[in-house]
Amino acid sequence: MPKLPTILPLIAALLFSSAPAAQPSSTTNATIELANPAQVEMAEWALGRFAAAGLELPPLTIRFVGPDLAACDGSRARAYLDHDPIEVRICWNDQLIVLHELAHVWEADNVPADQHEPFMEMREGVEAWASREVAWEARGREHATNVIAWGLLERPYPVSQTYPNDSASMIEAFRFLTNTDPIHDGGPELTPVDRTQFRSDNVSLESGR
Repeated sequence: MPKLPTILPLIAALLFSSAPAAQPSSTTNATIELANPAQVEMAEWALGRFAAAGLELPPLTIRFVGPDLAACDGSRARAYLDHDPIEVRICWNDQLIVLHELAHVWEADNVPADQHEPFMEMREGVEAWASREVAWEARGREHATNVIAWGLLERPYPVSQTYPNDSASMIEAFRFLTNTDPIHDGGPELTPVDRTQFRSDNVSLESGR
């Protein structure tokens, strides 16, 4: 029988050295990796919201890579559309962020170029569809993914940085992009916000693509 000091390192290695196993999503053709039970639940919830709205996602991997933003190329999360399968990396555990990144995946396949300009004309402060030469909040693609993410929330709330964000405008934009209604009633009407309270040196959420 091995001595106790020999057995203890073996037990420790089994308990702590291996990453959580990848698991197929029960909702769609996705795989969830490096996730604890709460993160698996969040990913399944987000995938389920897309399924409930009839917004079909392609095969993808959702990978929870930890809080170091370097793992997401400096962003809170990022969708890598050129990977096979598509990879969505999550650094910050947040429902809206997960929906936003999955919305990038859906938008890339389902919002044609001839819809970009009409959609941008519906929004405020948009200068280009996806150019990195303009601020995050001036990109039509980020407005689109915020709109889609908002439409899939269980309890809608005002999404900051991309405007207009009142319920009527968001519902109109969601319908334009998806040809369907949000899966909530839009929530309470907004009281107009004095946007001067938001300082220009606030850190913007980086692009998820």
